[in-house]
Amino acid sequence: MKTSGLLLIVNSLLLIVIWVFTGIKYAGLPEMIPTHFDFQGNVDGESGKATIWLLPCIATFVHFLFIRATRNPNSPLLNIPDGFRRSKFHKLYLFSLQLPVMILFLDVIIESIRVVEGKQQGLSGAVFFILGLMFAVIGVGLIKSIRESSQESND
Repeated sequence: MKTSGLLLIVNSLLLIVIWVFTGIKYAGLPEMIPTHFDFQGNVDGESGKATIWLLPCIATFVHFLFIRATRNPNSPLLNIPDGFRRSKFHKLYLFSLQLPVMILFLDVIIESIRVVEGKQQGLSGAVFFILGLMFAVIGVGLIKSIRESSQESND
């Protein structure tokens, strides 16, 4: 199995976990839950508990958006290096980029619920680690794009 196919499966499983975890925990949530955090991870906004479903919905939209983006590597809406477009690497790149996004959704849901349950005070530093991972994947794409541009200018 190709790595991109494996990443698609992992991303799909993460989406399922997001929905199942949210469904399991929903009944035990109070009427008001934390829905916004400042840069230090402290709660600075609350909403009704039904808003917890917003994150799984957005994660589902993002999941299908990434799947759709892999079907047409020449789409002008897809901002990836041309070298990725000309190879099967675009799927690997996009699903690699999606992985930290899905992990981020799952982490925010889990930590928000842990805050409600009194098990932690705010978001942990894991959010910044996950964002760093996402930027690392983007960095690989940028480096590839810069190398590609310099090779084209030399030719």
